[in-house]
Amino acid sequence: MRASIGSVNIGGSSILVIFVLLCLTTFATLAMVSATANHRIALRTVEASNAYYLADSQAEEILAQINFIVTSENDDNIVQQRLLALGAVLEENIISYSVPIDDVLRIDVKLEMINDNLRIVSWIMVADYDPSEFGTGGLNVWPG
Repeated sequence: MRASIGSVNIGGSSILVIFVLLCLTTFATLAMVSATANHRIALRTVEASNAYYLADSQAEEILAQINFIVTSENDDNIVQQRLLALGAVLEENIISYSVPIDDVLRIDVKLEMINDNLRIVSWIMVADYDPSEFGTGGLNVWPG
């Protein structure tokens, strides 16, 4: 038998171990990247939820103040002035106001005033953006 000088004999089991180690390293890296991305998404979700509920509680406080104004004042001019001081607008029997959530979102509230009672007509979250940011043609959406 002839011995080769400088050659390394690698068996099938050694190649299999190297392949398994490479696979485990690759999957571990992918798992870490995925976990980091999920953590970032979770933090953004918490921040968005906190901002929404803070704005919602502010809208509730304004609603309580409006209810107090409507039930305690008899003079329409005083009611109008106090509503404007809160940032609310009275048009006919509809009172409307909005509370910002962040740079893009806000809560819009519309109340119907019936005698001295208030009824919530709408309490919605609205995206506040400029459509011109998307150009004159609007969004290029695939028509199907």
